[in-house]
Amino acid sequence: MNSKNDTTTAPPDSAGFDVREFARTAHGNHRGTLDLDSLADEPLDAESVRLVRALRDMERTTLHRVRDLLVTATHKDARVTAFLTTWMFEKFWIADALDAVLDASPAARDLPASAGPARRVWAERRERRGPVLRSLAANFTGTQIVAEHVTTGLVDEWITQAAYRRLAGVSCAMASIIDPVVEIKHRHIRFLAAEAERRLGYSARARRITNRALRHSAWPLGSVDRAEHERTFFERHVFGDQSGRAEARRIRAMVAALPGIRPGVASTVESRLLP
Repeated sequence: MNSKNDTTTAPPDSAGFDVREFARTAHGNHRGTLDLDSLADEPLDAESVRLVRALRDMERTTLHRVRDLLVTATHKDARVTAFLTTWMFEKFWIADALDAVLDASPAARDLPASAGPARRVWAERRERRGPVLRSLAANFTGTQIVAEHVTTGLVDEWITQAAYRRLAGVSCAMASIIDPVVEIKHRHIRFLAAEAERRLGYSARARRITNRALRHSAWPLGSVDRAEHERTFFERHVFGDQSGRAEARRIRAMVAALPGIRPGVASTVESRLLP
């Protein structure tokens, strides 16, 4: 008879995060509250604007990510799919707010093109699977793939939060725009962290699947399709200096603290953030 840690059924729902309240209080259009006039007094430099564009593009990939998730067994989990619906809505409007920042920033007109050849890394090959191949592979994984999805989503949120904090530190004007975004994302992290903890703690198979996914993922999620020079810029600008390396170490420690995540896997995540 299988032990609890070997079962392929989902763990019982944990109390704490109220998904219905999350949906009821979802944050939509931010343009009416953005203090864009202050950017005229404290204009963003070219590198900060480039980071805004990178984050805007990352937030815009949410629809594609949700598509890939919902061709797997994740779509059968009502709690997670309810979260994903509101999560996708909030990230759409975060991307729209970043668009407004770009429109208000003269330096955005001189940004280098974001298109270009993608980085080719053998370890990231599974990330290049399309939705059909993902679905076929997920059929062999079953419901434990939900643990992979919430955990990789959590790590991705930790990484993008580091980038948002970097932006908020540029100026008071930028902090007034970014701080509310970070607060919105704190709720995303609360849900994903709670789900990752309970699912990884419940199933040894979920831990094996998730360790493999963390080891092979391109960070931030979706980077496998981005131009090499844009990935290098993000790594250098967010994690390239002393404070950035400290952020990468902090992320490694948080990954390593998750149930059943091997130290070597956490170190791999850290190393792939660094330029």
